[in-house]
Amino acid sequence: MSKKIDERIPQSSGDGAYFKAYNGIQSPWNRIYSYQDALHYASRFESVLSAAATQALRIIVPDYKERAQMMCEEAIERLYMTGKYYGDDDGFGIHPFMCGQYAGALIGDKGDDALLMCGRCQDFGTYRAEKELDVCDWDICGSELCRTTTMSLQGQAKASAERRRKGPDIDYMMVEAKGCGDRHCRIIAESREKYPAPPHELWESFGPAVTDDMKKVTAEEDCVSESMMFREECNYRFANGTNNETDSSNQMINMSTGASLYILPAIAETVKRGYVTREHADHILKCVLEAAGKAMFGERYAIKACRDWLGVPDSIGEDGRIMGGLIEMLLQSLVCAYEVEAFNKDEVIYVIDRSGLEITATKDMPETHLWMWGGMVKTLVNAQWSLWEEDSPAGKMRIKIAKRIDKFM
Repeated sequence: MSKKIDERIPQSSGDGAYFKAYNGIQSPWNRIYSYQDALHYASRFESVLSAAATQALRIIVPDYKERAQMMCEEAIERLYMTGKYYGDDDGFGIHPFMCGQYAGALIGDKGDDALLMCGRCQDFGTYRAEKELDVCDWDICGSELCRTTTMSLQGQAKASAERRRKGPDIDYMMVEAKGCGDRHCRIIAESREKYPAPPHELWESFGPAVTDDMKKVTAEEDCVSESMMFREECNYRFANGTNNETDSSNQMINMSTGASLYILPAIAETVKRGYVTREHADHILKCVLEAAGKAMFGERYAIKACRDWLGVPDSIGEDGRIMGGLIEMLLQSLVCAYEVEAFNKDEVIYVIDRSGLEITATKDMPETHLWMWGGMVKTLVNAQWSLWEEDSPAGKMRIKIAKRIDKFM
């Protein structure tokens, strides 16, 4: 081990021994969690980050209707343009003989399960589709995100329909939303030719549906808590109505979150429309995310719970290794490459691959994590410690955790 890196059990420990290999993540103190645990951890963390980013957007655009309309306009256009020139029809089980926008329901169904938003299709037909979700980690973000995701699906459905022969246009609506306090999320998609209804504005993508009397509601005791890829009854495989199947590699946590897919692109849209400058938007984001990070460990019991989860020994007191270990667990869960440059009681330094925290929709995700981590270290360790970016190589984000006095912090 480098003198700058404390001794730790290597992740390759046990290679060649008569032990089975398991997919999972490992803390610097040899606490190991399964692949399933890693996905749930990353999903929840990224959802909390997304909720904080939503608060920043609400500061930039205070009016609900205006904000929701803008978010829906941005999402439907971006997802439509993406789907217009690219479509993984085989991957979603969209057969060549299918036509119209109802096939977009197959895109949403697989995406839900991949994002741990488990539930079931209650209807899948030529003129109507219904999807019911029991779990959605994004529900803490708020109802405008629920409206936006529905319209992004509308954009994908439109693009999907244009790649094949003419068929029914479908109006996608979320008639129940966990982000509004409902027990389920429920999207009902209807052909307006078969089920006429008055026109509505883009942001009014909530119900009621014309076919509300056709809803099939699952009793709470029969709801599920895991995606199909983690359920024995499903043979640990996702399968949809057209027999499209995939195993537990069907997950999108490492590249898709509420913030990366919808909220940060919407903030970029506010800059484009002149609500704020890019600098002002970043200032608001930084302030909100730092506060959210501090709130995560504001209570002492949260610090103890985190230390226990990481397996931090009692011999380690208040220093940056605790924050570093937590960051490592997240990076592993997100399948984001990183190098450990220093890991000791005085300083912790990581060199992180920026592309592992980015997706096509936005390049701002590394900074949002940096700002949130900067707040977290203040309460997880103490206010003497800071986290900042320093001397980053091209394509990397080099972060340092150490004691620092800053009279203007």
